Amino acid sequence: MNKKKLTASVLAVIIIFIVALRFPKQAPAALQDSPKQPIKVSVKVAADSKFLSQEKQFPATVVGDQEIKITAKSAGTVIVAPGNIGSKINAGALLAKIDDAGSLDAGEAGLKSLQVQQSELAAQQAKKSYELAKDNYDNLKKSADATSAQKDSVKTQRDIAKLQYENATLSLSGTIDNHSVTSPISGVITNKAVSVGDSVAIGQLLATISKSTNIKIQFYVDQDQRTMLTRGQEILATDTNGNSIPLLIQNIAIAADQTTKRFLIEAYPEKQGQTTLLAGTISSVSIKTTTKLQNENNFLLPLSAINVGQNESYIFVADNNVAKKIIVTVANVNGETAEISSTISPQTRIITDGNKLIQDGESIVVQN
Repeated sequence: MNKKKLTASVLAVIIIFIVALRFPKQAPAALQDSPKQPIKVSVKVAADSKFLSQEKQFPATVVGDQEIKITAKSAGTVIVAPGNIGSKINAGALLAKIDDAGSLDAGEAGLKSLQVQQSELAAQQAKKSYELAKDNYDNLKKSADATSAQKDSVKTQRDIAKLQYENATLSLSGTIDNHSVTSPISGVITNKAVSVGDSVAIGQLLATISKSTNIKIQFYVDQDQRTMLTRGQEILATDTNGNSIPLLIQNIAIAADQTTKRFLIEAYPEKQGQTTLLAGTISSVSIKTTTKLQNENNFLLPLSAINVGQNESYIFVADNNVAKKIIVTVANVNGETAEISSTISPQTRIITDGNKLIQDGESIVVQN
């Protein structure tokens, strides 16, 4: 009896397996029949694509119109740093002090620098030699037994010792000046480039001092952006409080910076002295540009609105809530803008956003 039950169970399993193979699983009808949602897109009427207005932002630096950059004349460690940005400083005042990081005691100039202390020692020795030569000359000059030749010889020795002492004093002064940096002008510190404890090399920037209350804005643009700017063009700068200040472009660099390959632009406030921009701060510059057509029959579009392939370039247009592919010719590319040639009518609605997600003939929803 058990053998018959086992045989019947095996046959049932075989029958179920055969039925499963002949009738594969199918997705529920509700999922199969679920329609694909239309893609949301943004459009621009072709008639409005005869020019392209854009507003771009650039980081800019506010600097004094008349300024001087102070650099290190010796290598070492900064023991006295320039004051904070905005601090006033008088001509001849100590701006920074650079010293060696050795274990020597400070010399007469208050510096541990071996070079300074060697210069101090040389000046001291030259002074002693001069004083000795001077005493010898004074004593011999009073002597009735000394000949003229002897007096002339001692006088020459005195003059040489004096010259050596003066040269040693000048050398010491120059060495100290190289380590104790003073401001050559009166003005305001607009850039503090080092702090106490920093190691500096010869020629490294220490600070920038502006001697004028007038300011200007400096920023950099690439070649394509440079061609859209002109002298006298009005732009806007935003200060730290969010206020907009009108500026006029005055200088446009002819050559690009060797490192960044970008061009320096300088702009001045329309009214100096009535601006809230502060030298030494960072601001944002806003520039509105308008790109015009080279051929009046063409259209201007953002480069992102054009699908560029190996064999063809095309755009999508909205036609009764359906995406329609249109082959175009790219006539010119300027930065992120492209000029295209096409036979579309001025009323055609060109898809400018969402075009990378759709296919020809696909349903779309145009967003306002």
